[in-house]
Parts: sequence; C-alpha cells; structure tokens
Amino acid sequence: MKRIFAILFVCLCWGSITHAELLPYPTDTINGQAVYRYRVPRSIGLYRVSVTFGVTQEEIIQWNPQLRERGLHYDETILVPCKHVAEEPVIVETAAVVEAAEPTENKPAAPDSIKTDSIEADTVAIVAVDSIPADSIPADTIIAVIPEDTIKPMKLALLLPLQADAVQRDAGADRFVEFYEGALLALYDLQAKDQFELFVYDIGKGEDHVRQLVRDSVLHKMDAIIGPAYPSQVNVIAEVALSDSIPTLIPFTNKIRDIATNPYLMQFNPDVKHEAKALVDYLEPRKDSVNVVFIDAKEADIPYSVREFRQEARNRGFSITRVSVKDILADSLSKALKDSAENIIVFNTEKYSNIQLLMPHVLNGKGGKDVTMYSQYSWQKERLLLPQIYTSVFATDVPADLTHYEGLFMLFFQHEHKTDLPRFDLLGYDVMRQMVAWLEGKEYYGLQSDIQFERLSESGGFINTHVAIIRK
Repeated sequence: MKRIFAILFVCLCWGSITHAELLPYPTDTINGQAVYRYRVPRSIGLYRVSVTFGVTQEEIIQWNPQLRERGLHYDETILVPCKHVAEEPVIVETAAVVEAAEPTENKPAAPDSIKTDSIEADTVAIVAVDSIPADSIPADTIIAVIPEDTIKPMKLALLLPLQADAVQRDAGADRFVEFYEGALLALYDLQAKDQFELFVYDIGKGEDHVRQLVRDSVLHKMDAIIGPAYPSQVNVIAEVALSDSIPTLIPFTNKIRDIATNPYLMQFNPDVKHEAKALVDYLEPRKDSVNVVFIDAKEADIPYSVREFRQEARNRGFSITRVSVKDILADSLSKALKDSAENIIVFNTEKYSNIQLLMPHVLNGKGGKDVTMYSQYSWQKERLLLPQIYTSVFATDVPADLTHYEGLFMLFFQHEHKTDLPRFDLLGYDVMRQMVAWLEGKEYYGLQSDIQFERLSESGGFINTHVAIIRK
C-alpha cells in the first residue's frame, strides 16, 4: 500500500523563556555557582524541570548525578543551576515541509527531503526546520531562515510497526498508519505556538530494527519517545529511556516489564488492578443491591482481569455467588440469582467465542430476574441481548463536534478513517497531544481518551488511571 501525502506547516519559534531571578524557589551558592534548591512535586519529569528553569537536562544531572541512574523521586530536593534572564525571542515564521509525490488538488506541494535519514520506505515525517537546502525549494515558496541558536525544537521519536517494506502487510497494519496520521494532525494543531522535529521509524514487529536504532544511537538526543507497540520491543526501548532520561509513552500494551522500576516509562493502557478498582468503586454505592455471579472454572483458566475483579469485590464485602457451566446448560441459572438485586454475571474468559454456546442458555435460564453481563471492550461488535457493564480507557462516545479534526484529516489524507472501537487516528492524536502537554507541564483533555498518569512508586514509571465505566 502506497500512501502519499503532503503537509505545509507554518510554525512559530518556540523556546523556553526563563527569568531566573524571578523564580520562587530558595537559592544557594555552591563553588561560586548560584543554584536553586527545588523540591520535586508529583508527576514531574526531568524534561519539565529543565524547561521550567531554562537549563538542559544534562546540566541538572551534573549537579545531581544520582538522577542519571534512577530519575527524579517525588518530594526530594535537587539542585538546579541559576541562569541569567533570557532575552525575549523574536517570533519569526518558518515553513516545515514534507516530500509529496503526485500532489493531489487542494493539497499543498512541498520541497524535497528533510531529515529523511530517519524515515523508512514510504512513511513521511513532519518537522519544523530553520533552514532548507536551496535546491529543494520550489520557486514559488518563501522560506524565512532563522538562525539555529534562536530556536529549540522539541525532538519527538515515533516508533511504529508500519511494515512499509513488507511484501505482504498484516491486516492490522492500517491501524498503525492511522495512528501515525492522527499524531501528525496533533502536531499540526500545536504548531502555532511550538516547534517540533518528528523522527518516524518503521520498526516492524520484532526486535531487530529496534536494536539497530539503539546501536546507531539515534534516539539518545530525543526529548520524548512514543511507541513501540510490542512488549519485546518495549523492553529494549525501556533501557534507552532509563539511560538517557527520555520520557517514553507506550500506547499499545500494558505488558511493560520495567514499569515499576523505570521512572521514564508512561503506560497508556491501565492495568487490570486499576480497572477492577474503578469498576468496584462504581458499584460500591449500591453494594447492598448487587450480586456478583462468577462462573466456576479452574483457577489457572481464569483470566487475570476476572481474578482481580473477584478479589476486589470480595475485599469490599460484595455479595458473591458461584454457578457452574452445567447449571447454565441446564437452563437453571435462576437458582444462583437474587430477586431483589442486580445480578452481574462474570464469565471466566475474555474471549467472546468461548461463551457463544452459553448465551442462549443464559437468556433461557435467568427467568425474570435482573441480569447484567460483565463484558469486555472487544465484545462490543457482538449481538448481545443482555445489558452490559465494562471498563474502557476510551470515552463512551466520540465528541460530536469533530468538524475541525475531520476536515483536516480529509484535506491531508484524502480517505475516511477505517478503524473503530477505538479509532486509532484519534488515539494517535490524543497520545501525541498528551505527550507534548506532559513535557510542557500542562493538562490535555482528549477527543477520545482523557489520560491521567500516576506514578507507581517513588522510583517507578507512570500508568494511566483514567478508566471509564460504560453501561450498554
């Protein structure tokens, strides 16, 4: 599949403006150098401290060498060198361009390659630049050249299994292309106030491409990394994140080996403990009128998510009933249900195919009692004839007012989005916006996902704890 698109950015210079004498932190003088004594608040990374004080991350580490190995700890006090008041920068417009073959009508054409050393096959990177080779600029393009020392672009790496070079791409590869497209639109919407360099790497599904990136040392100067997709790849990138103090947001898996010990990792998918807690929190105000009915199975066969839900419900004192598959097949489920309660049936599987044969018997055997099924997000396309309750990291409904976003998507990419439940283009948009907001110490409320990161421990990384409870 060949995807060709072009985008013309008009960006404003971006840089941290530091008025060192005015920052409200205690100061000291050590070996002739004025330093701040900064007490680290929650959810703060090294990059955000560097932006706040107008110094580099390496300068902070030089004064606090312990940070190189373990990162920042909540409530610790670190030393940050004071800088002189920075001059206000002059805001100058510049163009960031993308190579486009066969540009379509109404889509801006663009000069030749920019930072294409990091771009695999037919993928495209959008970057903000301060100068462009003269021989790559079309005659009708006006470029404002900005001195290199006046801009500090945010360097972002995007690691995705686009499989651009594959002879036969996986059926699911399109979702990563749409994730990538949404991420590009996020930077487009942010470009009015910030400047970026986006480095895109098509890393496939295995570890080889990722390890090659590490060997080539192309990631160590990044301000942030988004990706990769697969757990084995994450393990490799986690080492880079820790050694080079790079915030790394993992969008697609919750199987992150080092999340509890690596302070630079950020996990988008909540873990099952947070999901179970959120669901029981939701049910607890009506605890006396809820009966949780678990389908019996061997303990080893019960998925971790169901076990966590069961344990959390037990710990909170919920009424719990157990029923066998034999009872369901005999259409005698009703004996396990309570008349004056909402009976929530919890199957011992996360795969809908495992319960298809049971569903008619559940409907026949429940009688006239109030029955709700504990469902999975992945079951939403199935025709289920019972009320459902489930957890999700995604909003119940995508906001209706997406006119701006949808217009941009069609303008630049000339196709409708193909993914649903969730939309991967909106996921890419939200994740990119969230990462930039995180680096700048701001909040972001997503189109499809509101992300709330909490640190696991003083030396651990961050997990998204925003879990929506959906009834359907």
